[in-house]
Amino acid sequence: MATTLVRPATPADTDVIKQLALDNQMFEPDEMGDFDEMLAGFFDGTLEGHRWIVADLDGAVAGAAYYAPEPFADRMWNLYFLATAPDRHGAGVGSALMNHVLGNLRAVGVDLARTLIVDTSSLDGYDGARRFYRSKGFVEEARVRDFYGPGDHKVTFWKSLID
Repeated sequence: MATTLVRPATPADTDVIKQLALDNQMFEPDEMGDFDEMLAGFFDGTLEGHRWIVADLDGAVAGAAYYAPEPFADRMWNLYFLATAPDRHGAGVGSALMNHVLGNLRAVGVDLARTLIVDTSSLDGYDGARRFYRSKGFVEEARVRDFYGPGDHKVTFWKSLID
């Protein structure tokens, strides 16, 4: 069985991360400029506390995640992005990334990290994502109707980092 290695993202990972977003139909090509901004801010340190990680499997990047402190909240973090290569769905890459995020946030301690939230779509194509978050102990906390468009609600999941 192959070992998944989770590590901080590097500038060389930028194109692969953006391709993961496109391959998973999370974003449209014209929305990818936001990724350039978020990644650049992570790499140059201007987005303090923000973290991009990737999962290497069989010598190639098979997944990525981006999480950061939620502004204006008390020790709450937001998992803004989690994607795995479509041909690696179900191979444990997403779990390795999530375990790393949760482990990292628990390691920084309750003085800096108390809860983690993640948003996803209510559309049928995101059933797998919602099942995944539930399997990791997240609970559905809220739905914002028509957030992403008519009939496409934002579903927010919540998890305590304090056991």
